Amino acid sequence: MPQTLYDILGVKRGCSFAELKKAYYAQAKLCHPDLFFDDAVKTAAFQRLVSAFDILSDPQSRQQYDERLSFLDQPAVNRNYHEGQVAILDTIADDILEEMIVGNNAPRNTTLQNLMLDLTNTERFIMFREAKTQFERGRYSACLRLCQKLVGLSPNNILYHYYLAEAAAKMGRTYRARKHYLICLQIGSSRMPPQRLHRIRRRYQALEQEQGWLGRLLAWFLVEEQPVELSEEDRSQRALEQAFARELKKQQRQRRLQGPADKPRHRLR
Repeated sequence: MPQTLYDILGVKRGCSFAELKKAYYAQAKLCHPDLFFDDAVKTAAFQRLVSAFDILSDPQSRQQYDERLSFLDQPAVNRNYHEGQVAILDTIADDILEEMIVGNNAPRNTTLQNLMLDLTNTERFIMFREAKTQFERGRYSACLRLCQKLVGLSPNNILYHYYLAEAAAKMGRTYRARKHYLICLQIGSSRMPPQRLHRIRRRYQALEQEQGWLGRLLAWFLVEEQPVELSEEDRSQRALEQAFARELKKQQRQRRLQGPADKPRHRLR
């Protein structure tokens, strides 16, 4: 399983607020920017620590996060992801949620328990599973055709573009592969929070070095000619997600400034 927010703080899932606070203080002493000047690694670790504490210290956001963890723990969800598998997105959990949620048109009234059952009846979910199977069997042309259809149906799904790029690269279609790797990075950077996509970035950079300056110029024009077009529903959904994220961050900031006296501040004394 990928690292959870509980792992970042070093506590168990059912821990109390007092245990969260104690763990936060202990971890903060190991990476606080006031103690480790100009250390980018420590600063990034502290930012992850703060984000983890902000979510888990709020009962409502913690409940939502726990529900997501419970969903990801279901065997039906994880049966296609083996131990030690390298994530395509930032974590295996992101891969699973990308495959199941983004662009799949799952019924609006579905529950976490029924989501897998609902998805097995959706065209895009079935088509993507078939595309992955074709890729794993070395049938890259078939995978490419399926992914082309999927990208047309759901242009904002990173995994669809990734497998299209992988299949194109296997077939020697370098410009096309690089184009869709770049689209993955563009979509990832627009997410809230942004996806770092290190694996895809390495693929993209490797092709960029192989192509040289002329290939990079041509690939840039290819991307510009066919940008990612989002449907009205996708644009509305993204706007709602960004508005929700801004409001949640604002509320968390206000709670830190005006919250109960026993809640730890982010600056060490």
